[in-house]
Amino acid sequence: MISRRDQAVSPVVGVMLMLVVTIIIAAVVSAFAGGMGTDQHKTPQVTLSVKSVIQNIQGTIDPTSYVETYPTGFTAANGIQFENTGGDTFSLNDIEIQLQSEDTKYTIKPTDTLPNTSILTPGITNGGYFQKIGNTSISDRMIAPGDKFMLYADGCAEPVTYTYDNSYYGQKISWRPEGTSGGLALYLNKKVQYAVFDKVSNRVMTKGELILT
Repeated sequence: MISRRDQAVSPVVGVMLMLVVTIIIAAVVSAFAGGMGTDQHKTPQVTLSVKSVIQNIQGTIDPTSYVETYPTGFTAANGIQFENTGGDTFSLNDIEIQLQSEDTKYTIKPTDTLPNTSILTPGITNGGYFQKIGNTSISDRMIAPGDKFMLYADGCAEPVTYTYDNSYYGQKISWRPEGTSGGLALYLNKKVQYAVFDKVSNRVMTKGELILT
């Protein structure tokens, strides 16, 4: 009796092996993609209470040249205060704040440089526009629930009536970072809209409105 041995894998077994390999590859790709999705930055979920802080306004505007001048040695820590009343911890280095008055929008960034004419005191100047309140270290930029931080204004001015059209403007605080061609002025007793953006995800963390007082 002659014994024979098949020398090749049957077509059915070959197809099954191909299916198994395909399933394994799909599982590996799916796991890899899932890992990438997990690594994506999550927008911090926070609740912020917001209020204006007007310490002192003494700037004078020339109604013709529009140049602001201040008394010798004048400083003021005016601006908008934010408090993390609940939610995630975030870094001041990772946010931008957009302010809007009527149709004018302006965004303040943590990388913006204070102008040489800033009215802020030297200690505040070292921290830039965004600074945590109550910390003793400028490097402490983390805002946990219960922490507060300021968006400081670099200028301010008393009311003025411009000579060219007799228009009247009340007290204001203002922002004009070094090297920028424009800026933003917010007037007291006027409604201001704000939005805090997470720079990494480019999404809004929180938004609302307040009246400067």
